[in-house]
Amino acid sequence: MVDPVKTLPSYVLMLFLWAALPPSLFGHRLDEYLQATLVTIEPGKIRLQINLTPGVAVADAVLPFVDRNRDGIISTNEAAAYCELLKRDLVLVLDQHKLNLNITASNFPAPADLRTGWAIIQVEFSATLDPLTAGTHKLVIQNRHLPKVSVYLCNAAQPKSKAVQITQQKRNDNQSECEMGFTVEPGKDNAQN
Repeated sequence: MVDPVKTLPSYVLMLFLWAALPPSLFGHRLDEYLQATLVTIEPGKIRLQINLTPGVAVADAVLPFVDRNRDGIISTNEAAAYCELLKRDLVLVLDQHKLNLNITASNFPAPADLRTGWAIIQVEFSATLDPLTAGTHKLVIQNRHLPKVSVYLCNAAQPKSKAVQITQQKRNDNQSECEMGFTVEPGKDNAQN
Protein backbone atom coordinates (compact mmCIF):
# COMPACT_ATOMS: atom_id res chain seq x y z
CA MET A 1 0.00 0.00 0.00
CA VAL A 2 1.33 3.49 -0.92
CA ASP A 3 1.63 6.07 1.84
CA PRO A 4 0.08 9.27 0.37
CA VAL A 5 2.24 11.53 2.58
CA LYS A 6 5.44 10.00 1.18
CA THR A 7 4.30 10.57 -2.39
CA LEU A 8 3.59 14.29 -1.92
CA PRO A 9 6.38 16.62 -2.95
CA SER A 10 8.00 18.26 0.09
CA TYR A 11 6.84 21.77 -0.88
CA VAL A 12 3.19 20.60 -0.92
CA LEU A 13 3.64 19.08 2.53
CA MET A 14 5.22 22.36 3.77
CA LEU A 15 2.32 24.34 2.30
CA PHE A 16 -0.16 22.08 4.07
CA LEU A 17 1.67 22.49 7.40
CA TRP A 18 1.87 26.26 6.93
CA ALA A 19 -1.90 26.45 6.28
CA ALA A 20 -2.58 24.45 9.44
CA LEU A 21 -0.75 26.93 11.69
CA PRO A 22 -2.87 29.43 13.63
CA PRO A 23 -3.11 32.90 12.06
CA SER A 24 -1.77 34.48 15.26
CA LEU A 25 1.71 33.29 14.31
CA PHE A 26 1.76 35.53 11.23
CA GLY A 27 0.95 38.94 12.70
CA HIS A 28 0.03 40.92 15.74
CA ARG A 29 -3.31 40.84 17.47
CA LEU A 30 -6.05 42.83 15.80
CA ASP A 31 -7.29 44.56 18.94
CA GLU A 32 -4.04 46.07 20.22
CA TYR A 33 -1.52 48.79 19.42
CA LEU A 34 1.81 46.98 19.17
CA GLN A 35 4.74 49.16 20.27
CA ALA A 36 8.06 47.40 19.66
CA THR A 37 11.21 49.18 20.88
CA LEU A 38 14.75 48.24 19.86
CA VAL A 39 17.37 49.84 22.10
CA THR A 40 20.90 50.47 20.83
CA ILE A 41 23.54 51.43 23.40
CA GLU A 42 26.82 52.91 22.19
CA PRO A 43 29.56 54.73 24.13
CA GLY A 44 28.23 58.22 23.28
CA LYS A 45 24.59 57.64 22.36
CA ILE A 46 21.47 55.61 23.10
CA ARG A 47 18.93 55.09 20.31
CA LEU A 48 15.33 53.93 20.60
CA GLN A 49 13.81 52.65 17.36
CA ILE A 50 10.08 52.25 17.93
CA ASN A 51 7.74 50.49 15.50
CA LEU A 52 4.08 51.23 16.22
CA THR A 53 1.46 49.03 14.58
CA PRO A 54 -2.22 49.70 15.31
CA GLY A 55 -4.42 46.64 14.99
CA VAL A 56 -7.55 46.93 12.86
CA ALA A 57 -9.88 47.09 15.88
CA VAL A 58 -7.94 49.93 17.59
CA ALA A 59 -6.77 51.95 14.57
CA ASP A 60 -9.72 54.34 14.82
CA ALA A 61 -8.89 54.95 18.50
CA VAL A 62 -5.21 55.65 17.71
CA LEU A 63 -5.54 57.71 14.52
CA PRO A 64 -7.05 60.86 16.15
CA PHE A 65 -3.73 61.22 18.00
CA VAL A 66 -1.87 61.11 14.66
CA ASP A 67 -4.21 62.64 12.05
CA ARG A 68 -5.50 65.40 14.33
CA ASN A 69 -7.66 67.18 11.78
CA ARG A 70 -8.95 63.82 10.44
CA ASP A 71 -8.47 64.75 6.81
CA GLY A 72 -6.94 61.38 5.88
CA ILE A 73 -3.45 62.86 5.49
CA ILE A 74 -0.73 62.94 8.12
CA SER A 75 0.97 66.29 7.62
CA THR A 76 4.53 67.07 8.65
CA ASN A 77 3.19 69.10 11.60
CA GLU A 78 0.87 66.26 12.68
CA ALA A 79 3.72 63.74 12.48
CA ALA A 80 5.96 66.04 14.54
CA ALA A 81 3.19 66.57 17.12
CA TYR A 82 2.66 62.81 17.45
CA CYS A 83 6.40 62.24 17.89
CA GLU A 84 6.38 64.84 20.68
CA LEU A 85 3.37 63.14 22.31
CA LEU A 86 5.15 59.79 22.18
CA LYS A 87 8.36 61.36 23.54
CA ARG A 88 6.47 62.76 26.55
CA ASP A 89 5.25 59.23 27.33
CA LEU A 90 8.77 57.76 27.31
CA VAL A 91 11.14 57.83 30.27
CA LEU A 92 14.81 56.96 29.79
CA VAL A 93 17.00 56.75 32.91
CA LEU A 94 20.71 55.91 32.89
CA ASP A 95 22.31 55.19 36.26
CA GLN A 96 19.44 57.01 38.04
CA HIS A 97 19.73 60.12 35.82
CA LYS A 98 16.91 60.99 33.44
CA LEU A 99 18.05 61.48 29.85
CA ASN A 100 16.62 63.91 27.33
CA LEU A 101 15.40 62.35 24.11
CA ASN A 102 15.68 63.94 20.67
CA ILE A 103 13.58 62.90 17.69
CA THR A 104 15.99 61.80 14.98
CA ALA A 105 13.73 60.18 12.36
CA SER A 106 10.14 59.22 11.65
CA ASN A 107 8.02 57.60 8.97
CA PHE A 108 4.22 57.71 8.89
CA PRO A 109 2.13 55.65 6.46
CA ALA A 110 -1.20 57.02 5.28
CA PRO A 111 -4.14 56.62 7.69
CA ALA A 112 -5.89 54.30 5.23
CA ASP A 113 -2.87 51.99 5.34
CA LEU A 114 -2.71 52.16 9.15
CA ARG A 115 -6.34 51.00 9.30
CA THR A 116 -5.36 47.70 7.59
CA GLY A 117 -3.38 46.54 10.63
CA TRP A 118 -0.22 46.01 8.54
CA ALA A 119 1.28 49.49 8.24
CA ILE A 120 3.91 50.57 10.76
CA ILE A 121 4.68 54.01 12.15
CA GLN A 122 8.44 54.24 12.73
CA VAL A 123 9.96 56.74 15.15
CA GLU A 124 13.56 56.98 16.27
CA PHE A 125 14.80 58.86 19.32
CA SER A 126 18.34 59.36 20.58
CA ALA A 127 20.00 60.60 23.73
CA THR A 128 23.56 61.91 23.63
CA LEU A 129 25.72 60.75 26.53
CA ASP A 130 28.71 62.16 28.34
CA PRO A 131 31.59 59.70 28.11
CA LEU A 132 30.63 56.60 30.07
CA THR A 133 32.95 55.47 32.81
CA ALA A 134 34.36 51.95 32.77
CA GLY A 135 32.27 49.40 34.62
CA THR A 136 28.63 48.47 34.98
CA HIS A 137 25.67 50.66 34.11
CA LYS A 138 21.88 50.37 34.22
CA LEU A 139 19.43 51.75 31.67
CA VAL A 140 15.69 51.85 32.40
CA ILE A 141 13.12 52.52 29.66
CA GLN A 142 9.46 53.16 30.47
CA ASN A 143 6.81 53.44 27.77
CA ARG A 144 3.53 54.95 29.02
CA HIS A 145 2.06 55.67 25.59
CA LEU A 146 -1.65 54.79 25.18
CA PRO A 147 -1.60 51.95 27.74
CA LYS A 148 -5.32 51.06 27.49
CA VAL A 149 -4.97 49.79 23.91
CA SER A 150 -1.27 48.89 23.75
CA VAL A 151 1.02 45.91 24.06
CA TYR A 152 4.76 46.46 24.27
CA LEU A 153 7.99 44.76 23.29
CA CYS A 154 11.44 45.93 24.31
CA ASN A 155 14.82 44.45 23.36
CA ALA A 156 18.46 45.49 23.26
CA ALA A 157 20.28 45.42 19.95
CA GLN A 158 23.78 43.98 19.75
CA PRO A 159 26.07 47.01 20.23
CA LYS A 160 28.30 47.87 17.27
CA SER A 161 31.01 48.97 19.67
CA LYS A 162 33.12 46.28 21.30
CA ALA A 163 33.43 48.62 24.28
CA VAL A 164 29.79 47.97 25.25
CA GLN A 165 28.45 44.58 26.32
CA ILE A 166 24.80 43.97 27.26
CA THR A 167 24.81 41.82 30.41
CA GLN A 168 21.17 41.68 31.44
CA GLN A 169 17.63 42.45 30.30
CA LYS A 170 14.64 42.49 32.66
CA ARG A 171 11.10 43.42 31.71
CA ASN A 172 7.86 43.87 33.59
CA ASP A 173 4.94 41.60 32.64
CA ASN A 174 3.71 43.71 29.71
CA GLN A 175 7.20 44.99 28.71
CA SER A 176 6.19 48.63 29.14
CA GLU A 177 9.25 48.87 31.41
CA CYS A 178 12.61 47.39 30.56
CA GLU A 179 15.86 47.41 32.52
CA MET A 180 19.14 46.75 30.74
CA GLY A 181 22.43 46.14 32.45
CA PHE A 182 25.60 46.72 30.45
CA THR A 183 29.32 47.13 30.91
CA VAL A 184 31.66 49.61 29.31
CA GLU A 185 35.36 49.01 28.62
CA PRO A 186 36.69 52.26 27.08
CA GLY A 187 39.41 51.71 24.50
CA LYS A 188 38.30 48.18 23.66
CA ASP A 189 37.28 49.29 20.14
CA ASN A 190 40.88 50.35 19.53
CA ALA A 191 42.41 47.14 20.87
CA GLN A 192 43.91 44.70 18.35
CA ASN A 193 42.26 41.27 18.17
